[in-house]
Amino acid sequence: MVRWLLFTRLRMIGVGHSDLARGELLESTYLIAKGILKPFLHSWFRWNIEGIENVPRSGPAILAFNHISYLDPLATAYLVDKTKRVPRFLAKSELFQDKRIAWILKGAKQIEVKRGTMTAPMALDNGITALRKGEIVVVFPEGTITDDPDLKPLPAKTGAARLALGSGAPLIPCAVWGTQNIWPKGYAKNWWPPRQDILVRVGEPMEISGDPRSTDDWRLVSERLTEAIEVLVASLRPAIPDRRRPKKRAA
Repeated sequence: MVRWLLFTRLRMIGVGHSDLARGELLESTYLIAKGILKPFLHSWFRWNIEGIENVPRSGPAILAFNHISYLDPLATAYLVDKTKRVPRFLAKSELFQDKRIAWILKGAKQIEVKRGTMTAPMALDNGITALRKGEIVVVFPEGTITDDPDLKPLPAKTGAARLALGSGAPLIPCAVWGTQNIWPKGYAKNWWPPRQDILVRVGEPMEISGDPRSTDDWRLVSERLTEAIEVLVASLRPAIPDRRRPKKRAA
């Protein structure tokens, strides 16, 4: 639904692949997407955002979220936009292969992660470059939507820790809840009724230290990050029941 809405509306106003190929719509692509999606997100869902003051109003920061649904990137982008900042996501390469949205991701300067390849570390280099420019980088440390039946966060991979140790940027644990009832993985979508609740909680920046080249330090920071995110998720869980429904089987 969201992909179709964005793609259709951009086509209606004459924005296409060739524009991005000419480099004419780089930052403006994000502004166009924001102009289309933000009113929908604002009006269709009921938001409760806590800890937004923990997101720096300027300078670099890494926001590390749990991952429970396909809606999470939009929910986290909505949060960052509330701080008047522009998010840069580390996004898996499969999304960049989808011609319907790849040109939007590239135009909005999102960072491609080619998991399991020799070029995967380049994504971290690009993330550190963005941080050194003073940008906000959003990551889902689990690397995928959790497959835990109770939606507990999976152990964090080392990417977020490596970004933090390599850049010195604040590492901020965050949690989102409620999106699993709307656009879950492996369950039925449930966009109706409108005004479903989405909760976002931003924790305080973590105090971390270590050697950017040490795999032991990567692991230790990642373990602490997982624990911090788990605490935030647990604090949100009682507010909204998990209402995921099985997909209807074809007759």
